[in-house]
Amino acid sequence: MVAGQGATGNFDAGIKLPKIANESTHFIASILMDIVKFVTRIFGLAQDENVVSVLYVVLVVGIALAIGAAIKWIVIGIVRAITRHKPYSFMMLLTRGNFFTKITRIIPPVVVIVLIQFALSTESTAVKWFEKFLWMYIICCFALSINTLIDVIWMHIDSRDNKKRLPLKGLAQVARVIIWFIAGIIVVGIIVNKSPAALLAGLGAFAAVLMLVFKDSILGVVAGVQLSENDMLRVGDWIVVDGTTANGNVTEVSLTSVKVLNWDKTTTTLPPYSLVSGSFQNYRTMQTSGTRRICRTYFIDADTVRFLSPEMLTTFESIPFMKDYITRKLEQRNAGKEQNVNNPDGLADGTIDTNLGLFRAYVKMYLDSLPSISHNDTCFVNTLQQTANGIPFQIYCFTATSSWIPYEGIQSEIFEHIAAVLPRFGLYVFENASGRDEINNGYLEANGNPAKLYGLPYPFMPGIDGVPAEQAGATKA
Repeated sequence: MVAGQGATGNFDAGIKLPKIANESTHFIASILMDIVKFVTRIFGLAQDENVVSVLYVVLVVGIALAIGAAIKWIVIGIVRAITRHKPYSFMMLLTRGNFFTKITRIIPPVVVIVLIQFALSTESTAVKWFEKFLWMYIICCFALSINTLIDVIWMHIDSRDNKKRLPLKGLAQVARVIIWFIAGIIVVGIIVNKSPAALLAGLGAFAAVLMLVFKDSILGVVAGVQLSENDMLRVGDWIVVDGTTANGNVTEVSLTSVKVLNWDKTTTTLPPYSLVSGSFQNYRTMQTSGTRRICRTYFIDADTVRFLSPEMLTTFESIPFMKDYITRKLEQRNAGKEQNVNNPDGLADGTIDTNLGLFRAYVKMYLDSLPSISHNDTCFVNTLQQTANGIPFQIYCFTATSSWIPYEGIQSEIFEHIAAVLPRFGLYVFENASGRDEINNGYLEANGNPAKLYGLPYPFMPGIDGVPAEQAGATKA
């Protein structure tokens, strides 16, 4: 391996340079070889080609590292100067990801390959493998740099332009996998001296094996594309997945997993294709609407539902909202109008026939008066089919906020108010008998004084079934 031999003969095996660059590089390689020969003559080793070749390679590697370090220093200096005066977020992300450091690592091996071709014969096995190693290093550094660039682009878009919080991380992971796959094919082609195109054509025979090995990744790619294209899932969405413990906010959507931070501070990890192949509930539209539904029931004791008498209507007029409602309902009745068809006077849905119907109207007017209830959404009060536990009294409305804690407070306030106002309409909530009820019943049957007991049901309204108010509590017990 003598300097100058094979410079042109082996040029096709390496990097093809323009004529001017070719001559310049050949000139530099000749100077370096002259330096090596000068040094070896001093030590009397000029005739040993192996020593000359090794010293030449060492010198070239040293120069290549110096050139790479100089270019890296210049590039990073320029980037720091730019970000210091104009802190572009994208440029800062590239710096934090060490993109410029990784891309400049390609320069030393390229310099070594170019200079070796013009000074050493590439027929030597050692030189061939050394060149292969350098090419593989270049391919890996380039793939690593491209993947870093993909990560930076994803972070930049996700932090600034991804206002919908679409799951872009999975797409970035797909791109990284493709880059490494291509890099791996090229590296294998370098090792076995085969064209990458020929290797890709030969992979068709292993397609079934590859699909089996990368089954989860392939399904994850397909599911990620479906989730993104159909806008089914975004980072930050509150989801509930049937058949799993997932009930919380989505924190990450990647190629192989969807991470959900549950409300109990635990994390559930799901494969993306399980969300596409199955079903899940997404509360995003509820959160963005600024409202949240209340749909709950009270079970009213059917024995406490009574027809209303004029005496009772007069008593109920003292309850808020009731005086005007009862007056207008009586006017409807006296005018012979159908009270519950088309609601011609715009009154709340209810009746003055039973205490439960009147209570239904009261609750509707109470909800309409609350600023915490949305008055642009559906709001009604009704009774459902009677069960063994009583008559279900349902409240259906929407709060004027979708925030969790205020929602729970509004809901609690409404049902606490309903529980407190029920006695004024002579209604009971259905409750199963307890041991205390049995003791109280025995005490009353022995002519005990009801005033000494705690927790007795409130008395009936006067005039119902002819039972005086002072005896109603004992009678109900």
